[in-house]
Amino acid sequence: MNIQSALSTSADPREAANELCDSIADGQPDFAAVWVSAHHGPEYDEVVEAVRERLNPRNLIGCSCQSVIGPDREVENQPGAALWTAQMPNVRILPFILDENDLQSLETMADLHDRLGVTPDQEPTFIVLPDPFSFQFDGCLKVMDEAFPGSTIVGGLASAGRAPGENRLFLNDQILRQGMVGVSLSGGVGVSSVVSQGCRPIGERYVITKSESNVILELGGQSAYSVLQEVHSAADEADKELMRNGVHVGRVMDELADNFEVGDFLIRNVAGVVENKGLAITDYFRTGQTVQFHIRDAKSADAEMRALLARKLELMPSKPLGGMLFNCNGRGVGMFDERDHDISVINSAVENCPIGGFFAAGEIGPVGGKTFVHGLTSSLILFHEP
Repeated sequence: MNIQSALSTSADPREAANELCDSIADGQPDFAAVWVSAHHGPEYDEVVEAVRERLNPRNLIGCSCQSVIGPDREVENQPGAALWTAQMPNVRILPFILDENDLQSLETMADLHDRLGVTPDQEPTFIVLPDPFSFQFDGCLKVMDEAFPGSTIVGGLASAGRAPGENRLFLNDQILRQGMVGVSLSGGVGVSSVVSQGCRPIGERYVITKSESNVILELGGQSAYSVLQEVHSAADEADKELMRNGVHVGRVMDELADNFEVGDFLIRNVAGVVENKGLAITDYFRTGQTVQFHIRDAKSADAEMRALLARKLELMPSKPLGGMLFNCNGRGVGMFDERDHDISVINSAVENCPIGGFFAAGEIGPVGGKTFVHGLTSSLILFHEP
């Protein structure tokens, strides 16, 4: 397996594509991914077409985005294009497109298997790039989880557009304005995912004793808002300030676990207080689930990412040969007050591991064996020999 990545900051689309291709060694890639910043719009097709002319990849996906990530840099809010290529012998790579009509027409799991051309016994890994304005990605990911149990699904939402029709999705020779593009990988490749949500817990864990829709009404028999006030009162001044900037709720993903470590929670935002009793959450939690309040800052996000990555590398059977990184638009300089933070953390943890990716409008990755769309998160997939 030979993985390479490249980055260009040229404002000229054709020049950017040539710079990307010049950085890739000879050999037709089995799989290529291209991410192009909004600064190249609407001439995204010039970059993609030039890459296809120069490298002739057997399979290509990509999308427009706000900012791109290359092998050692994160190019934020300025012209940028990133290219990631892989030669993957003995790996079956199948590109696909899904749109709303496809979702409506799928009646059984077998229909989805047929549509994507892969079955659960092949243990596929999926890289997916949805358009957030035109595609019900949450529902689709849930169906994919059910149809392909145990599979890894990662990716990011196209982020160049601020209105329907402004994003572009790339799949081989097609430039699309809606839906979702992706590839499945099955066969001779190992994958490991790291989803860093950038939070740390505060206070104690509580069981939800009453809830309704997306509102947690009671925690441990007390009103959820009064519990939050108690946690705030017990916090030190630094944590109180972080809580004033935003509070999050982490749901335990494995209720049977004896100990909970970083990465064992699904993080969601507290959206508001309901009638001075309940807490509105940006997801649906249910009675009986265990939760804990979380706070987020640069120091916590840095520590969490380093810890999760180190733990994952220890468990991997062989050294990663490359990977893709899907970061939230809210990370980067906005979170860490420094450039290139996340890519630098990865490069310091593992050498000679080409990374490519982009800053997304939502990051896709697994937590607790299920796939979710996250916010302010870094979703990383690493490829290694099986």
